[in-house]
Amino acid sequence: MQLTALLQQLYRKSFGKMTGHLLFMDGSLCLADAEDMVQEAFTSAAATWARGVPEQPEAWLYAAVRNMSRRRHARKPTIIPLTHLPAAPAPESPPENGDLELLRLLFACMHAKFPPKVQLITALRYVFGLQVQQIGELLGMEADSVSKVLYRQRQQLRAGDIAFRSGFVWWSAEKVQLALKVLYIIFTEGWKIMDEALCEDALSLTRETIRRARVHVSDAKALYALMLFQLSRWEARTGPMGELLELEQQDRRAWDRDMIRVAADYLKQAAVAEGESPYHFEASIAWFHATANSFAETPWLQIAGLYRQLAAVAPSPFVHLSHAIALYFAGQARAAMDMLDALQADPFMRHHHLLQATLARICADGGNVPGALKHYRKALQGKPTPGEAAFFRKKIAALLGNGLSS
Repeated sequence: MQLTALLQQLYRKSFGKMTGHLLFMDGSLCLADAEDMVQEAFTSAAATWARGVPEQPEAWLYAAVRNMSRRRHARKPTIIPLTHLPAAPAPESPPENGDLELLRLLFACMHAKFPPKVQLITALRYVFGLQVQQIGELLGMEADSVSKVLYRQRQQLRAGDIAFRSGFVWWSAEKVQLALKVLYIIFTEGWKIMDEALCEDALSLTRETIRRARVHVSDAKALYALMLFQLSRWEARTGPMGELLELEQQDRRAWDRDMIRVAADYLKQAAVAEGESPYHFEASIAWFHATANSFAETPWLQIAGLYRQLAAVAPSPFVHLSHAIALYFAGQARAAMDMLDALQADPFMRHHHLLQATLARICADGGNVPGALKHYRKALQGKPTPGEAAFFRKKIAALLGNGLSS
């Protein structure tokens, strides 16, 4: 693996965990300074590893930041010049309780004095190590706006650090709910861009939340079940060339049945508590998909009913879109089209690639090839992921390849 690719991989995997470990180890550090130290460790690695990558790269990085922390307490500068760092720090294993430290950092980002969007941006940057451009694309913001938020945040953090060790409250209801929302967003993003490591990070921290939280444990279990149901078909969602496959084309024999059984058990545990969160409804929908013997045998009408209930507690255009799709496959095309027509009147959804792809599928099923081509081309003009864009192009090529007019 090339050095740049290795560093990017390690940065993505370890940035947040290393930051959390520093803060856990050194209660006097503020979040911004801990980030600077981790950043410096990666800068040092880029310079040092050009002469040869160590046998244990991640351990090298942990050793580097620990050395910086020790030197800081010896009243040496926080940012150590590259020439003062050892060429090969003594290997030290990453902490065994990395998920706990990372979860503590996530909860620390959920600080009441910061607006919700700032909390989310802070968590995406510090906990999950996402780049500014990635955060902007995920939240529909310009990268420059994200940078400004992070800059202002760093100044506030330097002025008065957010609580990390002292006064830390696991069972704050508001913090747990916000943390679950962030984990849901991270998992969804990982699923969308096909980043398995991002999904697994969200899964691990959700499991840690179940172990540590005192409230909303039922919600966390439902979210955990949802993630497991989704991940159970990870291997089957792409073809031999890495292309996306529609649900009806996936080989259900490749779905992980053991994972589905574990997910079903967590969903059963989540259902014991009073009240249902959006995660309960989504996990139940995922259960119907995961346990159906085939696409044709999927209980679409029951799924549509769950989407109707989900829309009542957590309304969003995407829930309405999924509801319409379920109605369409349940044989209620007229009701589905009424909902899709309403979504086309929505300024935000009108050009969204998922809505356009849905309309294209319905046109193709009805033999309306020009309509299908029009909507697939509109979908390409939206903001699909590379995998989705390749899928749309394949559909267009298949329609044109049948000798049908464009």
